[in-house]
Amino acid sequence: MAGAYPCDKVDLLAFMTLAQMGTTVTPHAADIWGWTDPLDQHEYAILGLNNGTAFIDITVPTAPVRIGNLPTHTGSSNMWRDVDVAGNWCYVGSEMAGHGLQVFDLTRLRNVANPPVVFTEDAWFGGIGNSHTICADKDHPYVYTVGTSVNSGGLTAIDVTNPLLPTLAGTFTNEGYIHENVLYTYAGPDTDHTGKQLSFNFHSGADRITVVDVTDKTDMNTLVTINYSGGNICHQGWLTDDHRYLLMGDEGDEGTFGHGTRTRIFDLLDLDTPVYLGAYTSPLLSTDHNQYISNDLVYQSNYSSGLRILDLAPVATGTLTPVAYFDTYPANNAVGYNGAWGNYPYFKSGVVINTDRLTGLFIVMPRLSLRVKAMLEGPFDANTGLMHDSLRVRGFLPSSEPYTALGLPPINSPAVGNLALGPLTVTGNNALVDWVVVELRDPLSPSVVKARTVGLLQRDGDIVATDGTSPVQFSVAVKDYLIAVRHRTHLGCMTATAQRVSVAEKSYDLTNGSLALFGTGAAKSIGAVNALWTGNAERDTQLKYTGTLNDRDPILVAVGGTVPTATVSGYLPTDVNMDGTAKYTGTGNDRDPILINVGGTVPTNTRTEQLP
Repeated sequence: MAGAYPCDKVDLLAFMTLAQMGTTVTPHAADIWGWTDPLDQHEYAILGLNNGTAFIDITVPTAPVRIGNLPTHTGSSNMWRDVDVAGNWCYVGSEMAGHGLQVFDLTRLRNVANPPVVFTEDAWFGGIGNSHTICADKDHPYVYTVGTSVNSGGLTAIDVTNPLLPTLAGTFTNEGYIHENVLYTYAGPDTDHTGKQLSFNFHSGADRITVVDVTDKTDMNTLVTINYSGGNICHQGWLTDDHRYLLMGDEGDEGTFGHGTRTRIFDLLDLDTPVYLGAYTSPLLSTDHNQYISNDLVYQSNYSSGLRILDLAPVATGTLTPVAYFDTYPANNAVGYNGAWGNYPYFKSGVVINTDRLTGLFIVMPRLSLRVKAMLEGPFDANTGLMHDSLRVRGFLPSSEPYTALGLPPINSPAVGNLALGPLTVTGNNALVDWVVVELRDPLSPSVVKARTVGLLQRDGDIVATDGTSPVQFSVAVKDYLIAVRHRTHLGCMTATAQRVSVAEKSYDLTNGSLALFGTGAAKSIGAVNALWTGNAERDTQLKYTGTLNDRDPILVAVGGTVPTATVSGYLPTDVNMDGTAKYTGTGNDRDPILINVGGTVPTNTRTEQLP
């Protein structure tokens, strides 16, 4: 739960009521989109309301600021308002008669001294009357309106080469009323259509999808019509990033046929002959609305069940996998139009904005989840292929993480709680060995840590959260990262290449050679296992047996400094084999592994950690 809101792997950063955004009429929150200022990288939510458009600065997502509002063109209230952005321009349409298309220069948001203010539109196009939705081509200077009071509700192409002087470029009426559409410069697998400007249209009356070539605005033509069974209100859809698959939501089928929220999937390998692959049907009955795809994830606003995030990995088999959610409407998950309307998942920060038509704006952050596997040389037993858990068995494993005190506090990760008693009682392969650090680093600047958290290492190498089972999680954007693992008595290591880290849980094994490691000799090969080098008693970036800041002398100091055969027990940085006792001489001592790991014969050799 996030307060009153059920959720899984999605954190609530902030919520703005309708009144805080400039309206008090219910229902009044509609479509949403986002804009990132290319000058200062500020992130903005753009929200359609019943009385106009609100512009919210969410650069600090826990403290959003309403910069101002653009009133509706007609002065009359209407609950359907659609917004879209191309470049630095925002376009606004509404179903209110005579509203036309508003044009707003988003750079005006930069210099508002005393927000919120009331803005005026920078331009207006009245040739469409009203519209249900609009779509701004991100690659070409055109805006398309559909569901208008003219042109049979079909496509109206508006030339915005000069956004301050929008002009009619062409119309397409052959297929009749279109409820929603989305534009692509096609770059999919069907090379016959590469580079064409294509409009994917969703027809709610006849419940079908059409693909129209709009490259020539004066001669737009239908490429293919996609029919499907069990439809009621063909509503909206989106292509996967590779343009191979089309996902579509029918807004009326749940209520009419009684099944759960259904997402239909079409294979567009041959764009002229689409193939229906199947559908993901949720166990929840909520009505679906708008969905968008980013980084192999589907972000759906499904009214009463809120924001739902699904993994595209099984899309080729005609289904999806749910991985996270945030329910903006806790009352129920029933068929109907209460709850989430739309979302925007394209901010570089990873923040997702979502509108609830009855309550307002939710600013949330999905958590990335990953299963990492690593081995520590110190406790590793080559005979069993496991690490020993002597620190746990002897009661030395601390209940709170030790790394904040060592200068490695968690960043951009959920709060790390104390270790619960339950995981401490687990034996066998999943018994706890010690606390470790997991980092996500910038592939272009590997020394830059984008996120860090602490986890618990189990005997078989799995790194888990403090509940003993969950994956480690981060609060950063879905993207490719270098993954590093660090330990207080071992040299850390990192993947050589960036790996996709997602809300959809993924696994990364640093022990078996399946992932190359950064640098030279980053890990110690013990049979078929790669393990982090032990012996870093000084907790720096080198193993040294002699000289300044060597790792041998601290062991002698720890046992008393004068009697080499003495020992001391506890949770110690000098216990490099992690058996719970620091020893300078004798069987199982902690000094010899250091000499071995710097070469074994030349005490003045060193070994450097392969982390930049």
